[in-house]
Amino acid sequence: EAKFRPEANRRFLTYVKEEPDDANGYFNLGMLAMDANENEEAERWMREAIRLQPGFRSALFNLALLYSQSQRELDALPVLEELLRYHPEHVKGLILKGDILMNHRKDTRGAKACFERILNMDPSNVQAKHNLCVVYFEERELQRAERCLVETLAMAPHEEYIRRHLAIVRNKMAAMSAAGQPIAPAEGGSASDKQQEQQQQDKTEEEEGRGVASGAGEGARKEKNLRKSSPTEGVSGQGHGQSKKLDAGQPEKRTKSKSTKEIKDIEKKRAAALKRLEEIERILSSD
Repeated sequence: EAKFRPEANRRFLTYVKEEPDDANGYFNLGMLAMDANENEEAERWMREAIRLQPGFRSALFNLALLYSQSQRELDALPVLEELLRYHPEHVKGLILKGDILMNHRKDTRGAKACFERILNMDPSNVQAKHNLCVVYFEERELQRAERCLVETLAMAPHEEYIRRHLAIVRNKMAAMSAAGQPIAPAEGGSASDKQQEQQQQDKTEEEEGRGVASGAGEGARKEKNLRKSSPTEGVSGQGHGQSKKLDAGQPEKRTKSKSTKEIKDIEKKRAAALKRLEEIERILSSD
């Protein structure tokens, strides 16, 4: 809780003076700084933790997350590369990397590789599956995107954003069919041909594309919010001594008994997501 943060910070500052070579102390100072939105301090502490312990999974992920939350997504990429070099199966890292590649680098091939790697490890991962569907949409493989979203909806029938994105894809397909445009990309078309075709789309199509693409980050944004409220990834496995005092337990365990604040945070996030999706529908209905 925020009221305990100054005392926790004081104790960890004392701890790193006594144990200057323990990366966990600096990591926990970084997490406290992140919670306080002190980004420069957080970056400094995380960098020190990584210097002392190369490949420190939690420090690398949270540093990348810090950059992403600070609109420094491209600075996050090399940190994620380092994370995945040490921990190639880090699902949250792959989700975040894929989101950045998709939305900030427009690198659908790289994003697809991230999401496919997750699905190879865990075919039931809804975030990765949904984001892969968005990749298909961005690549104008609408029929494939539709099939993918149908499969994703079957995996998570309670997720309204998946249902809405499926409706967007189907509306797009219907509009193209009514206009006499081919729905499937030409067989054997080169990547450059597809890119040129994409650039020739009118403003309406671009708005639709951005609408669904905004959902690609749905999973990654949820991970960001989870990390801000649950700054303990790896602490229970890596920390020792005083470092363990900040370990509030794994996210899976906390879901059994959420605090009132966590419930309110979840409601706020869902409301924000619904607002974004309503904006997508407004764009479509205005066409």
